[in-house]
Amino acid sequence: MKKSLKADLTLLLVTLFWGAGFPITKFALETITPFYHIGARFLIGSILLALIFHKRLKEIKKDIIIPALILSIFLFSCYTLQTIGLQLTTASKSGFFSGLSVLIVPIISIFYLKAKLKINTVIGIILATMGLLLLSYSGGMFSFNTGDFITIISTVCYAWQLLFTGSYVKKYDATLLSIVQLFFVAIFGFVFAFVFEPVPSNVSLLSFGSLLFSAVPCTAFAFWVQTTIQQYTPASHIALVITMEPVFGAVTSYLLLGELLGIRGILGGILIVAAMLITELRLPIKAIKAEC
Repeated sequence: MKKSLKADLTLLLVTLFWGAGFPITKFALETITPFYHIGARFLIGSILLALIFHKRLKEIKKDIIIPALILSIFLFSCYTLQTIGLQLTTASKSGFFSGLSVLIVPIISIFYLKAKLKINTVIGIILATMGLLLLSYSGGMFSFNTGDFITIISTVCYAWQLLFTGSYVKKYDATLLSIVQLFFVAIFGFVFAFVFEPVPSNVSLLSFGSLLFSAVPCTAFAFWVQTTIQQYTPASHIALVITMEPVFGAVTSYLLLGELLGIRGILGGILIVAAMLITELRLPIKAIKAEC
């Protein structure tokens, strides 16, 4: 099996965890406030990776601090702005705008990094965007508000996190970069929590279990995989695979919460899956490159 296919399958597993994390996180936030949840989630993830790869910690050097700090700023900003945006807009619109990294990453890659895109990737991006709209949008007038804008900014932050990660893994150890990055996000989370939120009390067993799910497969495993995979896979392709997240999220929401997709959502999921399959085809067409 080729490294690229292994990378895609592993990232698909990560996306499954992230998709399942949406409804499961609801349980955690019942008794744990958002910033404390971010702080605890990323601290546990960082510590877990440090324990697993403890023999490599001696290889950490000062020059990895700044790259990890930059990545953590984008990642923390993404989570924070997404949470704020969700409070000001609908969940369906938040899901759509959050998934727009599939469009934003290639645009930045082409015009800023002078990257090339294969025609099947372009087709996949178009189909995935249409699928996201069908899966996330519930109908009615699609008005644009402050929450939508904030959510788009959070998606831009994640897009840059992906792109910078792709550059940094060429110079720094991916595992160490993951550990330090997650640790910085945890620090930001706890600092904001101390300032803006009361200390959680009476944390339920269900919330704690949900927190562990967010911390282990959705953070430690997921961001280690994402960072490691970017040694072999471009950011635009990763953003495309991640569009499967709302599909998995919808399925998990149905299984755990009884939320139904409907015909529109099912069609959207089919388009996203089709986009994934198309990007794996090898078409004899030249790549697209921006003339700038």
